[in-house]
Amino acid sequence: MRRAARPMRGPVLAILLACAFSSVSSLANAQSATPSSPGSDERAWTAPVEEGPPAKPEPTAESTGPVAEVPPYRPPTFPKMVLLDTGHVLAAPFHWKGREWSLFAASSAALATMSLADESLSDAARDHGPTFGAVGDVFNEFGSAGSFVALGGFYLAGAIGKDSKAKNVCLDGLVASLLATGMITPVIGTLVGRERPTEEQGAYSFHPFEGRSFPSGHATQAFAVASVIATSYDKFWVKATAYGLATMTAYSRVQRGKHFPTDVVAGAAIGTLVGRSVVRFNRKLRSGEKEPEASDSRLTLVPVLGGGTYGVSATLEF
Repeated sequence: MRRAARPMRGPVLAILLACAFSSVSSLANAQSATPSSPGSDERAWTAPVEEGPPAKPEPTAESTGPVAEVPPYRPPTFPKMVLLDTGHVLAAPFHWKGREWSLFAASSAALATMSLADESLSDAARDHGPTFGAVGDVFNEFGSAGSFVALGGFYLAGAIGKDSKAKNVCLDGLVASLLATGMITPVIGTLVGRERPTEEQGAYSFHPFEGRSFPSGHATQAFAVASVIATSYDKFWVKATAYGLATMTAYSRVQRGKHFPTDVVAGAAIGTLVGRSVVRFNRKLRSGEKEPEASDSRLTLVPVLGGGTYGVSATLEF
């Protein structure tokens, strides 16, 4: 008996492989023809980048140029400071307002009231007041050449000890003396023309351009220097010593019959106001708080000697 013939496996397997290959090829072609959508699972991989400090800008031609340095502040020279102080002090009344004029009027009224006792106070000081002997001479000199010796001592001490404040006391004292004793008091004294007590003409004898009793030049000088010293230092004993010495100078002038009490009071007021104003104004100039303004002004100083008098003639041109 003959076995039935089995179908041939080779052709069948070849047909199946061909069909599978064609199906895979068709699917691959279909996927390649379809564009990828944003929501597809395929994503490009990029390497992570570490964040560092921001990059510095590249230097340019403008940034690499030289940087201009601001020069240090230099206070005005002493001659220019004298000119600035002169304009500041002499122009002050033109800037007064109601309060300043009220104080001036009240002070003038008080001085006029005090003048009623000028003769009696002057006689009492001359007849019964202490003279202090040689010490009285020292007090009297502090209103003239002695005050300049004191200012010179401040400058010498400042130069040796490298103390700028002490040297400034000397410079400010010279300026205050020039303005108060060399300008303001002589002008007022010449215009008022009050006779001195030694002339025995009474307290109300006035001869303009002749008498020179009101205000007292010695009291003006003593208090101008004393106020510069007292304003420059905060120590109470310094203030008390300076003003105490100036007060004794004023008393010595009354005791010697050179001035009435109101003469020395007026001189003390002028010297104190000018001295304090000069120190405070110059302090701002030296620190740069007050910039010196450009000015075409010119100050000319000429010494005056002869005829028993000495002083300084000043001409200020604006």
